[in-house]
Amino acid sequence: MGRASSILLAIFATTSTTLSEEPPNFVVYLADDYGYGSSNAYGADPELIRTPNLNRLAAEGVRFTRGFTTGSVCSPTRYGLLTGRYSWRSRLKRGVVNSYDAMLIDTDRTTIASWLSEYGYQSAAIGKWHLGYKSRRFDNLLGEVSPGPLDLGFDYHFGVPNNMDDLHKIYIENRGVFGLRSNRMSKYGRSFYGKPYDGYDAPQRVTTKVMEDLTGRAIKWIDRLDTETPFFLYFSSVAVHHPISPSERMRGTSNAGAYGDFIHDIDYSVGQLLEALEHRGLDKNTVFLFTSDNGGDIPTDPDRPEVQAQSAGLSLNGHHRGDKHTIYNGGFAVPFMVRWPQKVDGGQTSDGLVNTADIFATIAEIVSKDVPRSESAAPDSFSFYKLLENPNANSNRPHAVLRDVRGRHALLFENWKYIDDTLPPPEKPRKGDAKELYDLSSDPSETSNVIDDHPKIAQRAQTILETIRTQPFSWNVALD
Repeated sequence: MGRASSILLAIFATTSTTLSEEPPNFVVYLADDYGYGSSNAYGADPELIRTPNLNRLAAEGVRFTRGFTTGSVCSPTRYGLLTGRYSWRSRLKRGVVNSYDAMLIDTDRTTIASWLSEYGYQSAAIGKWHLGYKSRRFDNLLGEVSPGPLDLGFDYHFGVPNNMDDLHKIYIENRGVFGLRSNRMSKYGRSFYGKPYDGYDAPQRVTTKVMEDLTGRAIKWIDRLDTETPFFLYFSSVAVHHPISPSERMRGTSNAGAYGDFIHDIDYSVGQLLEALEHRGLDKNTVFLFTSDNGGDIPTDPDRPEVQAQSAGLSLNGHHRGDKHTIYNGGFAVPFMVRWPQKVDGGQTSDGLVNTADIFATIAEIVSKDVPRSESAAPDSFSFYKLLENPNANSNRPHAVLRDVRGRHALLFENWKYIDDTLPPPEKPRKGDAKELYDLSSDPSETSNVIDDHPKIAQRAQTILETIRTQPFSWNVALD
């Protein structure tokens, strides 16, 4: 028996809950701004785009039709996914984590990675981070970049600090700027947002190569794994967030313009990771989950690639109203697929309500046959493990709170969606802000506000929402 196996068995023996004989591995692939209708498995016309690897996940796993994020922008969903906690319980009541903000997740909060580390798992966070670094707001990323993912339970980190074209323009590896040569900085050029890049004396990211760089790092990490020790890979792509920058490999391969080509980069990345797992003999007992941080972004500028793809016939967010940033389901409804060949039959569909915050509790139940139930560990997470075993079962999740970019909340429950008009300071009300109610069973596109017809339903929703907001957790809040 090797040293790694001995250590792992010792950890298992001293853990209060026990693992199965062959603990599964986990890959959580989080796409960026990737809408519900942007893959063939969710209705995208194969004449416009082709997503064979995402289609494979659906064909070999469970495809969820009611998968939602906790936020309609990046940071809230990432926080909720890793902690199983709604981001509005943190300091982030509105907006996102900005380029020079401190890390949003407190180091004493349990994350999926830190929880799995107690069971002997090795873990990596590779890709877009967008949850901040260090303990306070900073001017640059020189010196030790800590706290960061390594302080949240991850063993390895290779990341894009904020987004595809943030001002840092470099990668972070573990606790520092990747390839940093000196502390000299010289601002240069202009980012997509108009400001000059910080100009670190380090290799600068090339937008058309970022997907390749990140996927390559993940493959190298998989190739070096001790296969006798289970692992967790949190992979967060930069596609299809603006600026739309497909790789040279994919440019011109779709009939939906550059945006469609960029979607092909996501699909290719997924395929490469699946191939890497197969090469190591790890794919059969690896839970591979694919989803997105929020819905697709549809700008008003007709020259933007996102709009051109929409004009070509690609419905980025499917039948859902709205897009990224908004309070409507186009901002929250996302593709959500889980493949686990050793345990889950393929080609199945579930309409059970699931949320990105539920990934924590689901992983916990798979590993330990139990779900954390505390304020510090997965307080807003509901396991959907039983939906993997039986996609026709009823979801454990009775409700879900959604948060838009301005900090407004909506509540999903039963067949209803209720939108509250309360705003966190310093947000000010805008024209059109109002309480809204939609019957999603008859109006899935949220076209008709029926709040005046169902005042008791609206009041019930408001009560449930207020109860969830005033408690530190939602797993014990019933609908009645």
